[in-house]
Amino acid sequence: MTARVITTALVFVACAPARPSSEATPATRRAILVSIDSFNEERLRSTLDRASTPALHALFDEGACAAWARPAFPSVTAAGHASLWTGIYGNVNGIAGNDVPRLPRDNFTVLDGVSGYLVPNLRAEPIWITATRAGLPVAAHHATQAPQAPGYPPIDSRDESDSLVATRANAAALLSRQTVRVLNGYNRTYATGAVLDERSNPPHAATAWRGLERLSTGAPPPREIAWRLGRDSVFALFTGESGRYTSAIIAAERDVARGVTVRVADVERDTARNRPLARHFSPPLQIAVDGGRVYIPFRLFELSPDGSRYLLFHPVVNVVEANRPDVLADYLSAIGGWVGNSAYFLYDRDGFGRTIFHGGDGIAEARYLETAELLTRQYIRGAEWLWRTGNPALLVHYFPLGDDVDHRMFGWITPGTPRSDARIAERLRPWRARGWALVDRQFAAVRDLARASGAALFVSGDHGMRPTWRVFRPNVALAQAGLLAADTAGRIDLARSRALSTNGYWVSINRTARKGGIVPPADEAMTLAAAERALLAARGADGLPIVTRVWRATEHDSLGLGGPAGGDLYYDVAPGYKWMNQPTGALTADAEPTGEHGFPSVSPEMRTVFCAVGPGFSARRVGPARTIDVAPTVSEWLGIPAPPQSRGRSLLPELSGRR
Repeated sequence: MTARVITTALVFVACAPARPSSEATPATRRAILVSIDSFNEERLRSTLDRASTPALHALFDEGACAAWARPAFPSVTAAGHASLWTGIYGNVNGIAGNDVPRLPRDNFTVLDGVSGYLVPNLRAEPIWITATRAGLPVAAHHATQAPQAPGYPPIDSRDESDSLVATRANAAALLSRQTVRVLNGYNRTYATGAVLDERSNPPHAATAWRGLERLSTGAPPPREIAWRLGRDSVFALFTGESGRYTSAIIAAERDVARGVTVRVADVERDTARNRPLARHFSPPLQIAVDGGRVYIPFRLFELSPDGSRYLLFHPVVNVVEANRPDVLADYLSAIGGWVGNSAYFLYDRDGFGRTIFHGGDGIAEARYLETAELLTRQYIRGAEWLWRTGNPALLVHYFPLGDDVDHRMFGWITPGTPRSDARIAERLRPWRARGWALVDRQFAAVRDLARASGAALFVSGDHGMRPTWRVFRPNVALAQAGLLAADTAGRIDLARSRALSTNGYWVSINRTARKGGIVPPADEAMTLAAAERALLAARGADGLPIVTRVWRATEHDSLGLGGPAGGDLYYDVAPGYKWMNQPTGALTADAEPTGEHGFPSVSPEMRTVFCAVGPGFSARRVGPARTIDVAPTVSEWLGIPAPPQSRGRSLLPELSGRR
């Protein structure tokens, strides 16, 4: 779709009348749209019991649910959510993957990628802008492709037009309204998360601190550590009482009065169901940064009485962005800062101790789950604040924890996965269940918000999950077929490469329509056929085919393949394989068991959900849905037009029993 056609669609739909429902007037309706990352009904029912996830089981038993929902292809987070918000897949909305080639094509090579999570590459309107145009108060809580206006990049630079500029300006004007509040903390990272101990940061005598006289009588000699956090240093002063070290004061400068205190506490061993979440974390340390403030909580897992040993954690520090400065300041102050993920990357690296699958005793899992509690607590606080202030008619809400947990644990607990065994799986399952119990607790909190206000709750996700234990490198297969060449540094050499996989999910032709491309239009079909043969010829160490099916992108593809920011050739792989995009190395390799997604959307394992609960909905099952059907359905419930570029259809008649 060209830029001019996009603009025309915006104007036409904006002027179209709202579609009322017979059950209530649009002015009285409110809705919450929740996306739970990596949410798949079959996986939930077969691997998690009702005791650990009662609210999620009740959703499927008591809600009006589609048999399943087909996500974007490839089934990755950025593309999956863009399809939820806009009602159209990545071949039109421009978010075809987690990483996509930049537009316009004639200005950037196929290797000039941009994050699909970021809004500049979005070429379609998300539902929160549509609802704002319709006059509704709206909030979006850490939705992808937010909080700024879509970039609507032209396919080629010659497609840039005054109407496209006007479309961007109109979206920005709508987002500046006082009735809309859009937040996203995933676009900017100020500092990576860290686990510090006496080996990485040995404590030493503290003498330069102001306010040492404030320490309690009988405190042991103060000791300190310092480390780099973002662009500056942060300091921790270990202190205590009665001659024993029991706590740390953490500050951005050596001043006792300007720090936050965290006390050592044993790791939580029991489930969090009947207690406060993340109760041993410190109040957040606030640090001013460009564009606002960051809030950093700390957890002191260990501190020996003599101060010689400690284990101190802080999460990844993200810079939250909002559509207006006042929204950002009020939000952060109200909830005490935000956390974007559990510390899965530290858990992966045995940062909390040896994991169970590396021979640990479970303490690493217990510590990791506390970081998941912190994530859950802050997400609940944020959703509650947005829903209870400003009285939004629509709240769009995202929650990532299920994906965090199953990337780490699902491959190990799946029967038959190589390198796992029954003993590891038996020990790991309860910890995974505790992680999903936190997903359940977060969902129950949002469900209760909807119930208390008589709102409808719509629930979906972005993809499912598949166990993997092998790696496939499609670029190596293309190189073996003479379609790709690498330079001396092991990077793809575009001047000698006719086909390549930029992200592992698809193969792109290095066409001359892109900057630096070498394949003319007359040779595109031949190159595509050669790439297809190369993938289908790839064999694993067992002699069996790696690639089991291929799809060619077409102009009117119902799966959402291709488009200006997508690929030309898509494929599925045999059980156990995931893909990596390195152009050199072995064609295949063994890997640790993991849970992965990004596979074809037609795979049952990649299915997600679509359910509705609340007034007008009762327990029923309807046929399969697509994630592009979510925005039109929510829009009809609210009595507003669907997003302008939407090609999904509203399932409200089926879900409400009116058809």
